[in-house]
Amino acid sequence: MDHKENQENAERSIYEQSLKAARAKGGEARRNVARLSGDIRSFDRPDIVITAESGKRIVGIEHFQVDHHIGRGKKVESKSARFSSDAERFRRRHEDAARRGALTEEAYRGFGDLISQAIREHSNACVDDISTSLDAGLFGKDGRGHAFKLDVYRENIAQIDANADIQLGFLIELHTDLHQWFLNDGFKETRVSPGQFPISCEAYELLKKASAHVDWIVLAFCPLYGDEVRDTAIIRCYNGMFETSAARQGMIQTQYLGLGIEAPFGKQDRQGEVEFGVGNDGVDYLVENTSEQMDAIELFINAVSGAAEAINLARKGKPFAATTSVQLAYDIAKDSLKHRNGNVEPQDVLKAIGGMNPSEKSARMENWRKRWLADSV
Repeated sequence: MDHKENQENAERSIYEQSLKAARAKGGEARRNVARLSGDIRSFDRPDIVITAESGKRIVGIEHFQVDHHIGRGKKVESKSARFSSDAERFRRRHEDAARRGALTEEAYRGFGDLISQAIREHSNACVDDISTSLDAGLFGKDGRGHAFKLDVYRENIAQIDANADIQLGFLIELHTDLHQWFLNDGFKETRVSPGQFPISCEAYELLKKASAHVDWIVLAFCPLYGDEVRDTAIIRCYNGMFETSAARQGMIQTQYLGLGIEAPFGKQDRQGEVEFGVGNDGVDYLVENTSEQMDAIELFINAVSGAAEAINLARKGKPFAATTSVQLAYDIAKDSLKHRNGNVEPQDVLKAIGGMNPSEKSARMENWRKRWLADSV
């Protein structure tokens, strides 16, 4: 099987997984699956063509990938894709020895290096890297994004049947890992799971802008490594339906609060050294932490100001995602400030936490730790 065929199969798999996940969700997602039902086949510019209603309607879907871990160059290259390739080469090289239980020290050390590499890539990423990657795919620099190629896609589909009703869309495969963030959606607090991406305000605006040019946007949410679709949204864009269709599937703008949004927090200039030991119970790895030293004052100020903003957003029923420090300050202070009139300011949070009975504050912090951090890694 050649590279092109492998790529086509991968694109088809992501699309079909997205349809399956959307069908299971019901509601707007399921209805939109029905609207996209038809004969699916690979094509060239766009990547996928769906022939529906006995050929009267043809939908062209162009696929591209968005990554959380990206390079800083002009091409915004995917570091996670490069890591996946490195890991696959490592697997192929050592899988036979692994089956025979004959792994060498070189293999153990190589695996440790992969662990260290993954840690560094994650430490050097930030939330806004996701929207940077999305912007590059949709619009790019100098008009090189897919949004500027739609006329070509339409012309190519017209060669199939110039009289058909031609619709166009994007299949956007998002690979993210925001497991250190907390999502507050107005109903509950949860840890963000690998592959889950509460749509940031910046990413939402990019999708909204793109929706003016296409009929469909299919979002396939995947973990950082691998091609499993964990969640999806199939959004109707024609007739100005983007915001309504997205909201019906829980896709609304989410404000991010804390450090690590616009720039990495804990950036690593070099990859950490690795030590390992092989025992009867397996292999233990110790990876050197080369992250920048934490500024405790900056972290504290950010936690307090973020908690104040979180309380104001919660009062308005707006969702937000928070770092551990912001979430902790928010959870400790919110009950004391829920009846306060007017906008909550950072000094109000500081006063609420500082004026709390020490034993109560300690108990709240310990309960919070047991709830959220006891099993974290």
